[in-house]
Amino acid sequence: MSIELHCEGCGKTLKAPDAAAGKRSKCPACGHEVYIPTPLEQIEELPLAPEDSDELQREAALQAERRRLDRILARETEDGPGGGAPGGASQRPPGGRGHTVEEVVLAYLAAMRDSDFSRAEQILDLLRRSRADAIRIIDRLAADDIPPAPMAGVPAGVYRGFLKNLRSQL
Repeated sequence: MSIELHCEGCGKTLKAPDAAAGKRSKCPACGHEVYIPTPLEQIEELPLAPEDSDELQREAALQAERRRLDRILARETEDGPGGGAPGGASQRPPGGRGHTVEEVVLAYLAAMRDSDFSRAEQILDLLRRSRADAIRIIDRLAADDIPPAPMAGVPAGVYRGFLKNLRSQL
């Protein structure tokens, strides 16, 4: 049995032995390098682990609960004494254009997630003006088992690395 393929260089029909499947060779007519594919009937389908629907449901419930709590905390922060954080401490960074320090931290994390390093650097400059508040928020985010919704698709190790990097730069 042999594999039949076409040279991309000259279009000539070529035949190769089954043992050559998955390798590269040269077309005898034009010398163009060709890849010899494995025939479909020889490819084994790898079985996938079944989806754990219970785990997916638990994760979705945890994410929904996190969003609900974030909304509650956001309302409390807006209504708290001193126009900001509990205890009267302002959570708005100087030059933050009306955003809370937590929103600016999340914007930094999103910039890192999107590999927008120049934006992350600009945001870092804002956070340095509210270093103590930023570190407190970073520590709280690092202590949470569930990342905030904008970081849901980021692997946990990468997310924690973003937080660690941000904290070290402040």
